[in-house]
Amino acid sequence: MIHTLESLPFVTFTQIAKTENLNLLLTRKFKFSFIRDIYVKWFKINLTEQWTRLGEEYSKHEDSKKATKITQLQSKLRKLYSQYYPIIAALEVLRYGEDAEMLELIKTYGYKIEGEYWEGLAIIFKQLENRKNKIEGVKNEISTLLEHGKSKDEINVYETLTNLALGLEMNMSLTSISTIEYVFYKKALLKKIEQNNKK
Repeated sequence: MIHTLESLPFVTFTQIAKTENLNLLLTRKFKFSFIRDIYVKWFKINLTEQWTRLGEEYSKHEDSKKATKITQLQSKLRKLYSQYYPIIAALEVLRYGEDAEMLELIKTYGYKIEGEYWEGLAIIFKQLENRKNKIEGVKNEISTLLEHGKSKDEINVYETLTNLALGLEMNMSLTSISTIEYVFYKKALLKKIEQNNKK
């Protein structure tokens, strides 16, 4: 059903982190997206929660402040998205006239149309700019952290895994190495380098 760190290939893990395509978390591949959506709904799978959990577990094993910070920021970004898009969707419906259900929805997020309907709607759209700016700020912070320490040419995941295999003098399938294996192989390589430097 859902990958764990033990089953999720590291190549796929990095692809999800770059593209935010959470459907890659599913162990099963679907020919049609509507079938995948039915499958996710039927089994009550929350891909966002699963990705957050995997990110937190990865950060715990990774022992990296940067990875932990990125995971926290990604979690914050998902929360901001979950607060932004429902309001935008409700406001789009309200642009075509009053709807009690949509008015109640925006009220649950702390917004209320006051005064004349259309002016009140315009005010809420302007207030949402603040949320949008927060989203952009968090996205920029994540990008900065991801880019920090990289050369102009982005480091390729296959290059990283190849260097890992060479450094450990191991023969491994780069596409099938799991995320948890990557973490522990990386730790082993760092330990090996540290021991070689002591000689």
